[in-house]
Amino acid sequence: MVVDDEHRLIWCPVRKSGTTSWRSMMLILAGIFSNVKAAVDHALHHDFLYLTRLSKKYYSNADIEWRLKNYTKFMSYREPLQRVVSDYRQLRLHTTGFQRAVCKVVVEYNKRLNGSTKSEPDAWKNISFPHFVNYITRFYGNKEKYLDINDHWRPINLICHPCQIDYDFLVDMDSTGLAEESDYLLRSVGAPSWLHLPHDNKSGNETKYSFFSQLSTAQFQRLRDQYNDDYEIFGYQRVNQHE
Repeated sequence: MVVDDEHRLIWCPVRKSGTTSWRSMMLILAGIFSNVKAAVDHALHHDFLYLTRLSKKYYSNADIEWRLKNYTKFMSYREPLQRVVSDYRQLRLHTTGFQRAVCKVVVEYNKRLNGSTKSEPDAWKNISFPHFVNYITRFYGNKEKYLDINDHWRPINLICHPCQIDYDFLVDMDSTGLAEESDYLLRSVGAPSWLHLPHDNKSGNETKYSFFSQLSTAQFQRLRDQYNDDYEIFGYQRVNQHE
């Protein structure tokens, strides 16, 4: 969780749910940047640099609990499988060491899954969506192990724990009212009137279904079932494999 003591604000980041946009807002609120474009550019390339993690600033449970009780708390979320597709598309860009490392791990996992010993040297550069799904659902049916899934595709409820933490704002990044909702949140913590969330919330349903069509029925079922709790908690209608 990211904390801003001046604005008494706590944010729980969820990857591929407007993270870059919200990082830029937190950077501006913290006084690191005064220009939205500069803040977004920084957030794109430097992840959480200059932002303060609640657990790293406050080691006392009492200090943390007091802030969780008295500060404004928010998280953003997104349709679960759209988030998975977005993660896959980002991985395929291979622009970071993390992305390249994950792609190589995906290749190795599928080799073991298929009982193979060989693969093309550059196979990691072109991982398929079915292979990605095989990897991220490898703990299917064992919810205790879901905590070991990377937070880029870990179920949202296991990242921000909305059933245990009383959030003041749950921001639906798929909502047509996102601009109004985000403005209301920002104004409520004293953000300047010129500050608006720089986010274009395109749902990308057409793209999503084109990826689902690459999966077997069993693969799709495993993938959707893994995020069943997110669908229930956040009120999204469960998607089908085909439109």
